[in-house]
Amino acid sequence: MSTLEERYNKALEFIKSPPAGYPEIDLDNNQRLAFYAIFRQIKDGPAKGPQPSRLKIVERAKFDAWKSLGKISKEEAMKKYIQAITKIAPTWETAGPTPKL
Repeated sequence: MSTLEERYNKALEFIKSPPAGYPEIDLDNNQRLAFYAIFRQIKDGPAKGPQPSRLKIVERAKFDAWKSLGKISKEEAMKKYIQAITKIAPTWETAGPTPKL
């Protein structure tokens, strides 16, 4: 059985580059924000610093999504990422190898 970190890394590779022949994954903006926020939580921990200006709409939305995760642990964030990808692509773990570019 794979460790949580191995499953997360496989999910990360899958979302970046699904295997050839896998149906296209069309994410809406909310899903993209959720994946971004969870990724940042895993990479950098809880959101820090000031909230971007209201004039910087995209940056502010990303920051707000990240900040909404609060202080969840890296492991919990990895679980959330895996759950999110499983919800939109239930067969991602058995889809075969992701091609290396």
